[in-house]
Amino acid sequence: MERKTFKKIFILLSLWIFFPVVSVAAFISYAITWIFYILYAQTDAPADQPLVPLSPWRVFKVSFYLLNYLYENLTGPFIPSIVQYCWHKLSSNRKRTSVRKNLRYGLRPRNRLDVYLPDHVSTTVIKNSKRFTEGILHPNSTNLPSPNAHQSESPVIILICTSWNSGNKSTCMPVAHNLQSQGYVVVVPNITLYPQGKIAEMVFDVQQVIHWTHSHIRQFRGDPSQIYLMGHSAGAFLAALTVIHDACATLGVMPLNNTHVNIPVWDNVSRRTPLPRVQGLILFSGTYDVTYYYAYLHHKGLEQVHAVPRVMGNTPETFLQCSPTFLLNHALNRVKDKDRLKMTLPRKILLIHGAKQDSFNPPTSTRNFYDLLVAAGIPSVQLKIYENQNHISPRIDLIVPTKRLCVLLLEDIKECCLGHAGIVMMGGKLREKKEESDHEEFMMDEEDEGRVTVHNGGDIPHPVLVTA
Repeated sequence: MERKTFKKIFILLSLWIFFPVVSVAAFISYAITWIFYILYAQTDAPADQPLVPLSPWRVFKVSFYLLNYLYENLTGPFIPSIVQYCWHKLSSNRKRTSVRKNLRYGLRPRNRLDVYLPDHVSTTVIKNSKRFTEGILHPNSTNLPSPNAHQSESPVIILICTSWNSGNKSTCMPVAHNLQSQGYVVVVPNITLYPQGKIAEMVFDVQQVIHWTHSHIRQFRGDPSQIYLMGHSAGAFLAALTVIHDACATLGVMPLNNTHVNIPVWDNVSRRTPLPRVQGLILFSGTYDVTYYYAYLHHKGLEQVHAVPRVMGNTPETFLQCSPTFLLNHALNRVKDKDRLKMTLPRKILLIHGAKQDSFNPPTSTRNFYDLLVAAGIPSVQLKIYENQNHISPRIDLIVPTKRLCVLLLEDIKECCLGHAGIVMMGGKLREKKEESDHEEFMMDEEDEGRVTVHNGGDIPHPVLVTA
């Protein structure tokens, strides 16, 4: 009798605790999801999409994604990197940063950029270029300060640091400072954001930034023949799409487009010059296949609230038109002379992605994009998969010069931009490559826990697995 009584009491206590906990959890989940939907899912929403979801399964998926995103930022590299950056700036020798701010490159409200000058740029160039800071110079003007012929020109990195519906060039300042200290001229633009613009307006902004940089960067001691597009996530996608789309348009191999999304083709007649060919792409944690990414978002229950489907037109046909992998694959199938395609694409491409830790954007489309670039005959293309890197790691860790991942990424960037083919990164250790072999494969020591394959042109490259 006592045992039955105890069992009843235990069941009642369990139910008394269980139902309130479940009720509170459900209330919080619905509240988070509904607020997120009201804020971000209403613009350009399909007619059949509800104002807020009622399905418990969808609510669970969305709230889990948001809480996981918050958790990764709080426990991941975000807060420690910010603290380390502040400490690094306070403890290092203070010196005036050479930067020209708010230079206008186009006619839209957000069409302004900052130029970060490396330390060796003379103060004469900085003083002569002060008129840029007032934003009164037309983007196509040739009334520019005269460069100093005795100074060497530096490689130029255009840093596209934005998300689809938020972002400002000022938030990229720590990364730009780090790259600037390495000797690069860094151009950081503001890009039109959704919903003020969609993919066509964003690509056009990137085109204008490339044109402005090629026309003006020599006045800041940048080398217009050594322009590299660098982007993270949305920025990586925009950089890839702009370059691949322009190559297809130049060769006349654009796929048939009957959709309402028309990515602009650079007008060579009115601009009096073709869109300059960039020397390379440096892309972090990007997605290059919108169809695949939409399927991934649908699996996660995020296709209604994420900006990507609406930015890209929200139909299967427009997803194809906006996918760099689809455009490049179409060009490979249509171009008879592959050398013509290779001549219109960048000579150097570096793809960096996290392994399983990147739960927001798996590396599948990056691997597929890499295979297509290899098939296109790009002279130097590398894919590096970092085992301990999550989605936000490159953008955050690159702000602290002393962090291990930052050191590795800076070496990757240096190898891409400066072409140091004799040096290869192996688990954070620099080792000289044997000169007698064009394609050497190195096995890491047991403590390195990975494999790296060296590619020096000619042979088919392989992905590089790096333990950071």
